[in-house]
Amino acid sequence: MTEWTPPVDVARVFAERTRRATTAMGEAGVATAVFVSSGRHLFTDMDPVIWLTGFKPMLAAAVVVTADGERVLYAQGEWEAARARQVASAPKVVATDDPFAAAATDLSARSAGQRVGSAGVRKLNPVEHRSIAADNAYELVRVDAELDDQARSKDELELAQFRRASEISQIAFDSLREHLLIGLTDVEAEAIIERRLRELGADDAFVFLSASTRNRAVQRPWGRVLMPGDILLTELSPCVGGVFAQICRTVAFGVPSPELVRDHAMLVDVMAAGVEECRAGQTVSGVVAAMDAPFVELGMEKYTRPPYMRVRGHGMGFGSVAPGDFLSKNTFELQAGDSFVLHPNQMMPGAGYLMCGEPVIVGESVGEIVTGRIAGLEIVEA
Repeated sequence: MTEWTPPVDVARVFAERTRRATTAMGEAGVATAVFVSSGRHLFTDMDPVIWLTGFKPMLAAAVVVTADGERVLYAQGEWEAARARQVASAPKVVATDDPFAAAATDLSARSAGQRVGSAGVRKLNPVEHRSIAADNAYELVRVDAELDDQARSKDELELAQFRRASEISQIAFDSLREHLLIGLTDVEAEAIIERRLRELGADDAFVFLSASTRNRAVQRPWGRVLMPGDILLTELSPCVGGVFAQICRTVAFGVPSPELVRDHAMLVDVMAAGVEECRAGQTVSGVVAAMDAPFVELGMEKYTRPPYMRVRGHGMGFGSVAPGDFLSKNTFELQAGDSFVLHPNQMMPGAGYLMCGEPVIVGESVGEIVTGRIAGLEIVEA
């Protein structure tokens, strides 16, 4: 496994994140808060424990934070606690059978009868929620919105991890490309990607890969033997240090049809139009409008809506996922440093569902494609 060290002062970054967290608490009017993680992670959602400490729990975890910046991380069991002590910035890690109950006991002693901030609680199941609520020994007040506002501005560690995740996603795809041939199965193709991502240091990965002569969507592999005429789609989303990035690729097996060449070239143009609009001050809806414009001009406006497509891009976890989903109704204003995947993945009238997507960072005047290019249609000779 390749070891990668971010070129930043990690301790300073997490100290600053603690300051941001206490600022969010102050804005919500609470002196104590609990940040929780169920261990069930979504790569398009924030996990406050990961963002605050750098520790990605595999089981339940909770961090109690006070206004002066004191932090106590409760981890489930000695094995999880040992992992936390290796990577977490919290000065104190406590192993316990029930992190939520232990955190609740701590909060009851500190803030009985008072308002207590919480982040991540909305994702807990009823049993977990009752445990952290401690029979209303204190009043839980959600500070998720305030925390997200503070976390929205990506720090140097997040951007370094986003760039590294983007880099290894492209390297993994290049490794796949070297091994793709007629007769390989889609399961074997995904295994090549997964193994290479892990070798390159990904601590997590979300991968879609599937093929058909006319795709309706991208999905998980199931054992299809890749043959001439197939169109393979893949979406690679590796995680480095709690930050995900994503690329989307389309591969033709054998001579691609004129419809496939034309349709994919259009998606590349649509992607380029979107990147041009990824500047500070532009809105998400403005970026989407630029990407939809080529379809509208050709009388294909219906292809800019479901069921032909879902979103033009989205933020990535486990920090703030602002600016959210790239939809025409999202009027969120971009700021320099915002990072996300931009992807005009959709059903096309000729070749079916195709993919084209790159990680992007918002600039002052134009977006930066972190991989350095918009990938065109790849072709495996029959």
